[in-house]
Amino acid sequence: MVEQSYYIGVDGGGTHCRVQLEDEHGNVLSYADAGSANIMTNAAAAMQSIIDASEKAISAIKPISAVDKSISAVGKPISATNKPTNPAIKLNQIHLAAGLAGANIPSALNQFLSLHHPFKSVTVISDLHAACLGAHNGYAGALIICGTGSAATVFTGAGIGIGTGTSTSTNSYHFKDKGGYGLPISDNASGGWLGLEAVKHSLLVFDELIPHSLLFASICDNLAVSNPQQLVTKVAGFKGREFGALAPSVVAAYKKGCAAAGALIQQGASYLNDVGQTLTCKAPNEKIFTNNQDLPLCLVGGLSHVYQPLLSADLQTRLIEPKSSPQAGVIQYAKQQAAMA
Repeated sequence: MVEQSYYIGVDGGGTHCRVQLEDEHGNVLSYADAGSANIMTNAAAAMQSIIDASEKAISAIKPISAVDKSISAVGKPISATNKPTNPAIKLNQIHLAAGLAGANIPSALNQFLSLHHPFKSVTVISDLHAACLGAHNGYAGALIICGTGSAATVFTGAGIGIGTGTSTSTNSYHFKDKGGYGLPISDNASGGWLGLEAVKHSLLVFDELIPHSLLFASICDNLAVSNPQQLVTKVAGFKGREFGALAPSVVAAYKKGCAAAGALIQQGASYLNDVGQTLTCKAPNEKIFTNNQDLPLCLVGGLSHVYQPLLSADLQTRLIEPKSSPQAGVIQYAKQQAAMA
């Protein structure tokens, strides 16, 4: 008897990873999540988060009854022949398809792929590319992620047609990326960037170089500090995730009319507008991008609701809701790559 295979799709970022477990017919069996899966920050911790989330997903599978009316991954009733089964799934039966923060950095990707793992196979692309493939069902489109980190890409390669049963050329996947290099050198407009800039603002207030603000008071209250020495000590070991945890304080101050918080939000929005324009406009001397001006754009991530109203009118007309998840995007990508092997 041939042992059944399964697929785990992972959307792994700086704060947490979300997984989707499917059987080999594409029926979604369960979802789960766990901790950070940024392989640039900590590859070993990312692998453990993925394993933890996968084990949770296996435990979360609900038994299938004779009267079950489940819907398959492509939105159709599950047929008798394709009805998912619920054996005791082992990790070595699972093909891991992961979209991970930091996978755009070759050294981080190589380190992650060198780790011991319990899965049947491992396919990794960046979380940015996975999100873009999912958002546009594998067809051409642009995407900006703005959560704990930020990055953007435009995909103009051949479509993979998630859930459509169609595909064209799969020999090349053409992406053009912007940003995503991590704090403190990149990730403008992100939660981590907002938190870092808020800390810088607070230090300037402590030094009496700029006026006291609601943002300053919020950061001091959040971190329980009352002088610059305490603040510096508290944030000394902070990375993107920890700075990102301060972003809600910035957003809350912005919504209450704080000028300092508003200036940061506007600065972030200006960056995203510039990025969006470069993604959806024709790039000179690159024939593959001749029709970018017609491409749809998705803005996703925990801060998307904050920045979306601040995008230019031109970008607003291109905005669409994601058609599918990053997990679905990377699973279909992995299946395509396996078919080509």
